[in-house]
Amino acid sequence: MKQRMDKAMRTAHLLRINSYMDIAIISMWTASPRAGVIIGMVEASLKGKGPGGEDEELLEKLRDLVREGREHHREGNFPPAMARMRVAHDKIALHLIHLSNE
Repeated sequence: MKQRMDKAMRTAHLLRINSYMDIAIISMWTASPRAGVIIGMVEASLKGKGPGGEDEELLEKLRDLVREGREHHREGNFPPAMARMRVAHDKIALHLIHLSNE
């Protein structure tokens, strides 16, 4: 029962991050003036360890990608900024699919 609850918490945490990434990517595509703020929301959701600490390797990769995406976005380099965010988004989606099969 506890293992099932831990898995549910991990999934919920990753889905929240995934949702923030969706919003950030859409904001970037639409050139919203708030895109930087929303990317900051993604970064904030990646701080600290995830529930149970089992997803730490993924979270570290996501932190790096989002940080790079934010830097490129800040510099006005849209293609590499979007590439980093899309790779991060895909990584979390694939991880969620894998988690659902455990």
